[in-house]
Amino acid sequence: MADSNSLTSSGSNGFLPRAITIPLAALLTLIFIALLFPWDAVGRRIAWEISRVSGAVVNVTDLSPGLSGRGPVLRATDVTIEHPAVDRVRLSALEIAPRFSMSWFGGNPTLRIWGESNLGNIDGVLRLGREPAYVGHVSEVELARLPLRLRESDLQLSGLLDAEADVALDPGGTLGGRVDFESPSLRVQSGLLPIPLEFSSASGTIELLESGATKITNVRLDGPTVQGEIDGEVGLVHRSQSPPLAMTARVRILDATLRQLAPSAGLRLDAQGEARLQISGTADAPKLSMLRGGNAQ
Repeated sequence: MADSNSLTSSGSNGFLPRAITIPLAALLTLIFIALLFPWDAVGRRIAWEISRVSGAVVNVTDLSPGLSGRGPVLRATDVTIEHPAVDRVRLSALEIAPRFSMSWFGGNPTLRIWGESNLGNIDGVLRLGREPAYVGHVSEVELARLPLRLRESDLQLSGLLDAEADVALDPGGTLGGRVDFESPSLRVQSGLLPIPLEFSSASGTIELLESGATKITNVRLDGPTVQGEIDGEVGLVHRSQSPPLAMTARVRILDATLRQLAPSAGLRLDAQGEARLQISGTADAPKLSMLRGGNAQ
């Protein structure tokens, strides 16, 4: 009996108590899994899935597990995306986490993603599967760096833009959906304007239609010299051509000097300095005509 007690006592006073040994072994196992797991293969699989549903060419390198304020994530530090909508963009940081929901059981897995790039930042949900889409926030977008198909025109846009996006993806590379945007600083420069126009506030909605056209609604521009509202469509043509315009605008000129210059630009202002315009032609050769009572003059 004494020998049995002695063995029991010896087992309980070993090098490490069992209460510590089991959690430590589990922790070491997780560490070895994290170090030896083929994360590069996972990165290639994620890149392939995103490319398959969006029509983009995505390359993910240096994927590894991490822990952030958002919880456990997969972190990549060098990601490139090539897509007709953005040309080529490099993400300096990308964090991915599975978004647990019933959609996984229905064959539509979703990922929570956060990214930083030279164009702007993303924070949203990427849905893969049969109905791929991105739903989320886009922030600090630099308009001057966006491929807006304005190379053939002398129109130049610059400033920052934030947006809420609900955009469907397509394996053919086309996009569809809605983007609600706001800008705290917008600058518009064109040979049609006597001076660059600065806006301290800009907002509106962009809808990417099934026809490929872009519908612009409820655009509001507010600046110290000019205020305006714009609605209409930008048509779809081959990327080598300038897209057609079919829009209407209401402008109000606040600056006294610009009001004096308006007649020479073909603008007939009312007593409040306002004019209604029809914008046609193409992006590289827009045509302006006056509207009165809804009819072109």
